[in-house]
Amino acid sequence: MLMGMSWLIAGPATENLIVNMNFAVKDARPASSARSATALLHVLNKAETLQFVEERQDFLDRAAGKNPFASSAWTLHFIREVAGDDWIFVIPHCQDEDESLILLYAERRAPHRLLAVANFYTSLYSPLISSARDRSAAIDALVDRLLARQRDCATVDLGPLDADSPDTAALASAFARHGWYVKRYFRFGNWSHACQGQSFEDYMAGRDGKIRHTWQRKTKKFRSLGPAARLEIITDSQGVEAAMDAYEAVYVQSWKDSEHYPLFVRHWARICAREGWLRLGLAWIGEVPVAAQFWFTLHGRANIFKLAYDQRYAQWSPGTVLGAYLFQYSLDQDRVAEIDYLTGDDSYKRDWMSRRRQRIGLLACNTRTWRGLTQAAWEFAAQLSSPWRRRFLFPGGPKGGISP
Repeated sequence: MLMGMSWLIAGPATENLIVNMNFAVKDARPASSARSATALLHVLNKAETLQFVEERQDFLDRAAGKNPFASSAWTLHFIREVAGDDWIFVIPHCQDEDESLILLYAERRAPHRLLAVANFYTSLYSPLISSARDRSAAIDALVDRLLARQRDCATVDLGPLDADSPDTAALASAFARHGWYVKRYFRFGNWSHACQGQSFEDYMAGRDGKIRHTWQRKTKKFRSLGPAARLEIITDSQGVEAAMDAYEAVYVQSWKDSEHYPLFVRHWARICAREGWLRLGLAWIGEVPVAAQFWFTLHGRANIFKLAYDQRYAQWSPGTVLGAYLFQYSLDQDRVAEIDYLTGDDSYKRDWMSRRRQRIGLLACNTRTWRGLTQAAWEFAAQLSSPWRRRFLFPGGPKGGISP
């Protein structure tokens, strides 16, 4: 007999937590569909995975849609620069009339824990790379194959995901069907602005008056330095190395921590320059680079990837002035349909953007393994917020009128 509990807990603190806590020995997996039977599971090392992706570059680029972090260029770059030699890539893959796959990995020291091929550089992970029309069925087939072959897998942790994507919901449902505990958790906010057909003048007219006046005042002050103050945008391979030298000089003098992967950003700039995507903005005072912003533009979207300014020159507001210069270039030259700040809820972003989206993680725990059951119990307990604790610990209300 299957003994267990299932709830859907909704609310701002839990972000529609799907909980499935099963304590049965009985296998609750559904019968395999015909599509599931055609799915394969590749277990590859780093070199083999690079070859696997290289052989499917056109497919990845078509299936990735407008998400640059699912493109073949980003995926290959990420694996080359970030993946360790001890990574084991686990790729459920279906190729019949359509092709679908999910990119996952585990480290050799923790083979029971599967993760998205993503990290803090990745602003959006696409869990399903697919040409299938029925994406939900494709996800079901791939998850069926993954769990049939990876019975000792304890947890699968995916993100950052689009909280509102049907793929995210389908992925959660696919794991829940197998009796896994599934939890959505907050990762970060994403700010963007839809600007189809807008000029820079139109865009600035739509900003709050305080923002417009601040930008005008700071621009005037920066320009008061005369010819010593200049702005430039590098877009091609010819100037990329010198521009990245300037970028790194600014970064060292900024408030930001050093890069965990020192060559990741420079090598991505080279790729973007080669593909025509690079928009690397620099602000100079004399011969000193004082602000840098790394944008890249493709599929009609300007992506604001990295930015920094030299704190010694903060009085001249070079970051604000350079940012507006890149906005103007993107709107008046590139004629983009969207500008995306990618990662983070920094307060200044809401001044320049008009839409906030939620990026989440999805944690699935296999309660038929002791590691998965332990993790599920820990995660479930952590969701008991203060009001829930008060309800369980003080069912009659706190004694003496003192709140716990």
